[in-house]
Amino acid sequence: MPTVSLIFVDGDRAHVEAKSGETILAAARRGGIALSSDCEVGDCQTCRATCLGGDLDYEEGASVSLSQDEIDAGEMLPCVALARSDVQIQLPYERAKLIPAKPFSAKIESVERLSASVVRVVSRTLGLSPIRFLPGQYVNLQVPGTAEWRSYSMANSPSDDRSLEFLVRLIDDGAMSRHLTERAVPGDVVQCRGPQGVFYLRSSNRPVLMVAGGTGVAPMVSMLRQMKATGENREVTLCFGVNTAGDLFFLDELRELAHAIPKFDLRISVATGPCPADVSQGGGDRPDWATIFGWTRCLSMRPAGDDRQRAPRHNRAGRCSRQHHCRAVRGSRRPKASSLATEDEPRRSGACDPPRNDLFQPKALADRREASLWKRD
Repeated sequence: MPTVSLIFVDGDRAHVEAKSGETILAAARRGGIALSSDCEVGDCQTCRATCLGGDLDYEEGASVSLSQDEIDAGEMLPCVALARSDVQIQLPYERAKLIPAKPFSAKIESVERLSASVVRVVSRTLGLSPIRFLPGQYVNLQVPGTAEWRSYSMANSPSDDRSLEFLVRLIDDGAMSRHLTERAVPGDVVQCRGPQGVFYLRSSNRPVLMVAGGTGVAPMVSMLRQMKATGENREVTLCFGVNTAGDLFFLDELRELAHAIPKFDLRISVATGPCPADVSQGGGDRPDWATIFGWTRCLSMRPAGDDRQRAPRHNRAGRCSRQHHCRAVRGSRRPKASSLATEDEPRRSGACDPPRNDLFQPKALADRREASLWKRD
């Protein structure tokens, strides 16, 4: 049986033998090794990792949301990948900080419209103990009265005990959007599962660059609130943008954080149309992109925080059920070795339609995939 060597960014290593037809994730679980995962069908990319060496394969008809270029560069999904030889897998998170996801219930305390397209949902977890999570992570929420689930990043810090705060982008015909605008009332109980994801603020003295569009600001706010709560004194820049002035929200909260965190540089921009005097229009003042490659970089355009279904999955014939930029991978592939992101550079796990503003699409960042982590809706 092939030996799977798992290498975490905190230096921890683990080894497990994979049975024939067994995925990397299943082999790790059988060996008592917890790995980050969510959908477990090759869709959400929460489990995304890098193959440093060895042969991987995907079963006929497996759903793989990575592009061919990403696969060739060594990126892989442990939940659907099979080991055909001894392999080394680099995991982009610290093993000691991995919090197991579990089901729980939360009671809605308030639903507040923040803008034409965004609502804030504040809830309180039920049960004997509060839910532990890292700032930047997300949870899955079941749309009440349906079998559908949506993923939303927490905007509050973990120090808020039982409180969970979410920013939800409203979309036409969205199941959660309809529920929140038409039926949700304080006291409603929502079924949840989490925490999920490996997008969280790593411990470091490095300055932090955060780039967020729309509700993608939620995990950034969680990180900033945690920095405020702990008195962290790192230099941090947040570039926050929306399409129009009518989409602006959370300005008071962001300015309060800018006042409370000594080295916090807040940059707000509107892509098109008129905007408030203290908000940039269009590109605005750009950071010196040539100087940021020693920084911790967090990029979130459409994170877990949008009322959309998960990306389509491939059917057993290998064809995609809807138009989407992904493919069914067949046959054995030998990933090439690739450069690894540092522990301060979490990986991407999704796709989005960012605001039409080149302030949030610098080529210097776009050319470095390890600079970003996007979360699946």
